[in-house]
Amino acid sequence: MRIAVFDENEARLHVQALVEMLTQSVEDGALVGFVLPFDEPQALTHWEGVFRSVSEGERLLICADIDGRVVGTVQLYLSPEPNAPHRAEVYKLLVHRDFQRQGIGLALMQAVEREAMSRKRSLLLLDTVEGGASERLYRRLDWHEVGSVPHHFVDPHGQPKVSIYFMKHLPL
Repeated sequence: MRIAVFDENEARLHVQALVEMLTQSVEDGALVGFVLPFDEPQALTHWEGVFRSVSEGERLLICADIDGRVVGTVQLYLSPEPNAPHRAEVYKLLVHRDFQRQGIGLALMQAVEREAMSRKRSLLLLDTVEGGASERLYRRLDWHEVGSVPHHFVDPHGQPKVSIYFMKHLPL
């Protein structure tokens, strides 16, 4: 498995795999900002926005590939605010359904931390659904819960869910 930060050009080479992974994640119930029905054109629109953000230097797109096939991804949004050069936010940890429970999410989160530290970001933030596999992963990686918000968002089927906010301080 290779973990790498993709620039816009490399990401575009893998757009179909990214679209497929996001679409199936939403279909499987992942809380990544979308509701059903969700289709490939919507996923493509999402990725086009990510590609623009990557090209503008606002975010990193970190991908896991096995034999040239992208099987996981996570985004690191680098806060541009003048009073927050030390902060970044983690978005949309996705692992292809055929490759889950193989350590890919763990490897992507470790890469997020390394990339954040290399960019002098000492505070990471993220939110996730209460009770999900991601929550368990973040706790194992020593992320600290800072609070929860009932009915913060709905799952892909429209059911209200609790979000949990996490933070992690990184050494520089």
